[in-house]
Amino acid sequence: MANNSTVEPLLGRSNAKTDSPSFTDGMFSKVPQVTIFFWIIKVLCTTVGETASDFLNVNLGLGLKGTAIAAGMVLAIVLFFQFRARKYVPAIYWLTVVLISVFGTLVTDILTDSLGFPLEASTIIFSAALAGTFAAWYASEGTLSIHSILTTRRETFYWLAILFTFALGTATGDLMAEKLGLGYVLTGLIVLGIIAAAMIGWRLGLDAVLAFWIAYIMTRPLGASLGDYLSQSQANGGLGMGATITSVVFLLAILLVVVYLAVTQRDFIAETVADNAEKPGQGVVWQVAAVVALFLVLGGTGYYLRTSQLQRKAAASVTRDKPLGDLSAFRNIAEDMLTLVRSGDLAGAKTRADDLETAWDNGQAIMRPMNPNKWALMDGAVDDVLTAVRAPQPDPTASIKALSTLINVIDTLGERKARLPAKPAVSGTNAKPLGDLSHFRTIASELRSKLISGDLKTAKARADDLESSWDAAQSKLRPLDPEKWTQMDAAIDETLKKVRSPQPKNSETVGSIDALLSVIQNVGSGK
Repeated sequence: MANNSTVEPLLGRSNAKTDSPSFTDGMFSKVPQVTIFFWIIKVLCTTVGETASDFLNVNLGLGLKGTAIAAGMVLAIVLFFQFRARKYVPAIYWLTVVLISVFGTLVTDILTDSLGFPLEASTIIFSAALAGTFAAWYASEGTLSIHSILTTRRETFYWLAILFTFALGTATGDLMAEKLGLGYVLTGLIVLGIIAAAMIGWRLGLDAVLAFWIAYIMTRPLGASLGDYLSQSQANGGLGMGATITSVVFLLAILLVVVYLAVTQRDFIAETVADNAEKPGQGVVWQVAAVVALFLVLGGTGYYLRTSQLQRKAAASVTRDKPLGDLSAFRNIAEDMLTLVRSGDLAGAKTRADDLETAWDNGQAIMRPMNPNKWALMDGAVDDVLTAVRAPQPDPTASIKALSTLINVIDTLGERKARLPAKPAVSGTNAKPLGDLSHFRTIASELRSKLISGDLKTAKARADDLESSWDAAQSKLRPLDPEKWTQMDAAIDETLKKVRSPQPKNSETVGSIDALLSVIQNVGSGK
């Protein structure tokens, strides 16, 4: 077991003397004493890292890249002052932790959402990066204790390790809660169990520094699960506080605790632990190997069993018409958003966009194994909606187009194939000269149905969808076959003219739609 000078700081009991502070390279300890307040602020910071990144990315519309750039710039400035300080300054230190939490979260989100890295790959990458950092740190300094941060080199290793713990915690937390479908509460309970096991192990002889880093890494997915549980809507398994309120509440809590510590100095280390007292206990290498092996075995087994369960559940619910199962919940959200956009309530549409994203993320664990290609089609359509609705200055026309496309994808998913580059029609063949026109056929059919039922208001709204979709597709479809495109364009114009006339005649309007459907059939069949 590690010596008492290392063990006691882990519990918050310091054997430090207050009359003769020592330092190395003119630097006092740059980190706080590990007390209960340390862990409270750490969990609060990790929660803020999750909710604040969502607030900046979604609520303020900065996007992942914009948020990462802004957070990275502020982090660089604060790190500059942290490295310049010669001792632990609570405000600077914890502000650095908050910003690294936000930035580490964004790094994982960019890999997953923008670059398409699977969460499994992100988990492996950041695990390797963290292991490499620890190995280099130990090889250089002979200790991984945070109470030995007395030089700039050690502090550099320390903050690099902290960054990777946040990125790794984000990846593992999202993997468990979303992709494996365990949810926020169960993920949090599992992580709490791991932390408790580490503390029990420490009581039974596990190296104190090893136990500390296990707990430190695990508090990241714990804080993320707590943040998601508080901020997400009740329909998605949360309490519905929202990212803004959750971020503000936790930031205020962090501020209050930091002010308290700055005044009372309860987390100051008056005398740094001597280097010879920071050496790890005997057998620590075997302990590290055993812990890593245990995580690999239990984690790998749990992952295999859970994915197998999801695959069996997916296989039981797949049909030809519903390759991803029942998507009515997503269609209802999309229709709500479409209504809100058309009524000019873009703020309400953004709120429902949060619900759409959360529901889609929560459902991927079951739906993705059903049909990865069809899931990718839906995922692309959902992303297009989120991008359009969450733009800094949303364009209603673009939002309506994206939402109409998503609804059409849901309705025709069983008929769709994976997206492929459109190829020009070859003269004399039966290839579709303008590619897949099922989207326009669906809108026209719905428009016809609404007219027959007497719902003129909805029919005119669908006419708007038809026009915006056709205009958006012009640059892609017209070069394929200008002659066929002109036929379609004329038929659509005639339909729009009839539907939008001051006093539309039902028979003439329905006749123009029938003519349009006939053109779509002729153009689609290459005739």
